[in-house]
Amino acid sequence: MVLPARLTAALGRHPDDLDEDDLQRAVDSQVPEGVDLDWKKDFYTGTDAGKKELAKDVSAMANTVGGLVVVGVDDGSKDHAHELSPLEPAQGRGEEWIRSVLANWIQPVVPHIGVRSLRSAKHDGRIYWLITVPRSTQAPHAVAAPGNDYNFRVHVRNGTTTRSLAESEIAQRYRDRFQAASDDIDRLNHVADAGLRYLVNDVNTPLPNGGTRATDLYPLWASLTAIPTIRGNYSVTTLNERTAAFERFHKLAGAALTDKMQPRHPVLAGRRQARFEGAPIGQLHQDGSFYGAMPLDYKEAQRDRDDANALSQIGLELHLVTLVQAASAWAVESGATGEILLATALHRFDDKEVRLNNSEDPGMWGSAVALPSTPARTTADLVAVATNTREAITMAYTLASDLLADMGAHEPGILTPEGGLRVERLNSGWRHRLTGWKW
Repeated sequence: MVLPARLTAALGRHPDDLDEDDLQRAVDSQVPEGVDLDWKKDFYTGTDAGKKELAKDVSAMANTVGGLVVVGVDDGSKDHAHELSPLEPAQGRGEEWIRSVLANWIQPVVPHIGVRSLRSAKHDGRIYWLITVPRSTQAPHAVAAPGNDYNFRVHVRNGTTTRSLAESEIAQRYRDRFQAASDDIDRLNHVADAGLRYLVNDVNTPLPNGGTRATDLYPLWASLTAIPTIRGNYSVTTLNERTAAFERFHKLAGAALTDKMQPRHPVLAGRRQARFEGAPIGQLHQDGSFYGAMPLDYKEAQRDRDDANALSQIGLELHLVTLVQAASAWAVESGATGEILLATALHRFDDKEVRLNNSEDPGMWGSAVALPSTPARTTADLVAVATNTREAITMAYTLASDLLADMGAHEPGILTPEGGLRVERLNSGWRHRLTGWKW
């Protein structure tokens, strides 16, 4: 989970890695509360007032910049870490209770909240609670008792305190949310259009011996466009910065599911992006946006050259996973957070019909099909996809399902909705290409 950089700097480590010694250092250093940090001595009560207080603290951070609530550290009424005060575990009020309260008392639900208890080594049987709250792209989040949708409040952090928004401020927050969603779609379309123009120009470049890469080498491609909802900022202004960005991305891409993401021949052009050519081809944008395209396994007809060519369904599915991983890795590297919008499309540069090949036996290839006319889209938690291969597979499964349905296939053949791989369906060639999968 990506949280405000100031928070990690103040605590010395990411909140997910904090232990009791870190909390003691925060006390010794008198680390102050702030818009992204709240020290609390006492745990929330089981009454409606206690539940409301919990929901208010969490929603206020989600509505502002995100942050961390630490229960079990006394601020001494001085707005800074004053003394460790670990708690006796409250019967029936553990992690499940916390999540239940947040789900029932906050509208809409704040996604991707982290809740963990930390055992005290110095006070036997006592614990701390650490609640990490990402900045939400679905703000504003309101607090209301279950079943009471007409009496709600929207809270934000204001320095070391929490305040309620006025009606006019709430209205503006809703306008901001809808405008942000519209801006994200506009940005997605802009990056996709620019990337496709780059792809078309590249594959139509004449080869030394005649023809083009599109006609002679790679007539069918899959592209992925990705936009983080909370943009990053990876400087690519200078030649050296673009070179560094490409080299870093090359390393990140090498950790993907397959060994197919091997970008090369960087074209260091533009002040807000770094480009790479070859197979794959793509663009790395300064704000964490991404466009990447990979040539697909597309075999020429064996019996009649006028017959439909065969598109490997296995190759398409695995390429989508690799593209999703590369896109999310770049977004996180740029400092982006929140969610990531993903859109994938197929691009053909020949006039052959296409058969979907979901078997090694040509006799099992399906009838000629039309390629999808519109991109498949989905939205995911950026950090989860970037750090968990199974999450990336799940997102690729969603995208592949939409594309394949338009081509008459019932479901992906290799990817599973739970984030697994049906490796028994892979031949030895494909298995050797799985560089990022634990058997």
